[in-house]
Amino acid sequence: MPSGGSSSATSSWAPEPLTATYRERTATSGDLRLAYQEWGPDDGPVILALHGFGVSGHMFDEFGQRAADRFRLINLDQRGHGDSEWSPDGDYTREAFVADVEAVREELGLERFILMGHSMGGLNAVEYTFQHPERVSALVLVDVGPEAAKEGVDNIMRFTRGPDELDFDEFVQNAMRFNTRRTEENIRERMRHRLRPLENGKWTWKFDKRFREGEGAVRSGSQLSSDELWRRFRELAPPVLLIRGEQSDILSQEVAERTAGEIRNARLVVVPGAGHSVPGDNPDGFTDAITGFLADLDEGAFPEPDATPIPIPEDIEELRSGWRERERRFPGVPLIAGIAVGLAAVAATVAFVFSRFRRGRSGEA
Repeated sequence: MPSGGSSSATSSWAPEPLTATYRERTATSGDLRLAYQEWGPDDGPVILALHGFGVSGHMFDEFGQRAADRFRLINLDQRGHGDSEWSPDGDYTREAFVADVEAVREELGLERFILMGHSMGGLNAVEYTFQHPERVSALVLVDVGPEAAKEGVDNIMRFTRGPDELDFDEFVQNAMRFNTRRTEENIRERMRHRLRPLENGKWTWKFDKRFREGEGAVRSGSQLSSDELWRRFRELAPPVLLIRGEQSDILSQEVAERTAGEIRNARLVVVPGAGHSVPGDNPDGFTDAITGFLADLDEGAFPEPDATPIPIPEDIEELRSGWRERERRFPGVPLIAGIAVGLAAVAATVAFVFSRFRRGRSGEA
C-alpha cells in the first residue's frame, strides 16, 4: 500500500494548470489499513471527506487542487475502496464505516473538524455526527438525503456491476457514456484511481469484488427505517451545508428542499451543470459553495442554538410520588396520573416559551 509519496494532477476546467499536490498516507482501524490523501498545510482547518460507493478519496481531487491553500484536507479511502484494505468478514455496515472514521480521528489527533460526505459517504457522515456531535464543527453533505431516487441508484448499480474485467480503454468508454459531463482526460485520470491491473493484462475495479456478487455477499447499509433516517437528519446539531447537483438523478430537488428545511441550521446550494458527482462535474461551483458556507460560518451566520433547558417544576417528583401512593391505595388511576404529570410539564413549557417571547418583544421595543 502506498505511503508517504507525493502526487499531482491538473484539472481540465481551469484556464491554467493547478499545481497543488497531495501526500499519500495510511491509518489503521482495528486490523484494517486505510489509505487517505492529505492536501494542504498541517495547521489548516481540517476537512475530513468521505467518498461515495465504488470510488475513493480521489473523487475530491479537484476540490483539493482548489482549496489546499486554505484547508488541511483528509480524503479517506473508506474500507473496501480505493487503496484501503477489504474487510475480511465483509463488514461494510454503517457502524463499521463510522468506527473507521473515529479510529482515523483518534490516530490523527483531531479534536474537532469539518466533516464532508458524498452519497454513501454522506450517510456515514450523518451517522458519525449523530454519534459524535462534539467532534463535528460543520457538516457538508453532497447529493445525499434520507431518500434516494430509485432510477439513479439503479444506474449506478448497472455501471459498477457491469463487466468486471476489461481493457482500460473499455472502462474509460463506459465511464464516458455513464457521465457525459466530463472530458476524456478527466475520466482517464479518475479511472486510474478506480481500477487496478490484472495479471492477464485486463483491468478491474479496486473496490471489494464481493459488492458485485449479489445480495448476501457482504453486510452493508443500516437497519434504520426510513422514518428513523429522517430523524437522524433532523437531529443534526452542527451547521449543515447540503449540496445538490442540478442534474442529479439521485437527490431530487423536492427531497433536497425538504431535508434542508427540516434541519435546524442548514443551507441548500444547487450547483449548476452537475449531476450526482458534483465535486468533479463542476469543481469551481462545488468549491465556491463550500468556501462561501465556511466563510459565513466564521462570521456567525449560523448562531449556536439556545441551549437553555426548559424548566421543570420543582415539585414534579412530589407529584409523581403522590400519584404512586394513590395508585397503591386506589388501583386503576395510572392513566390519570400520567395525564396530570404531563399537563404539569406542558404548563411549565408554555410558561417558559411565553416568557422568552415577552422578553424578545420587550427587547425589540
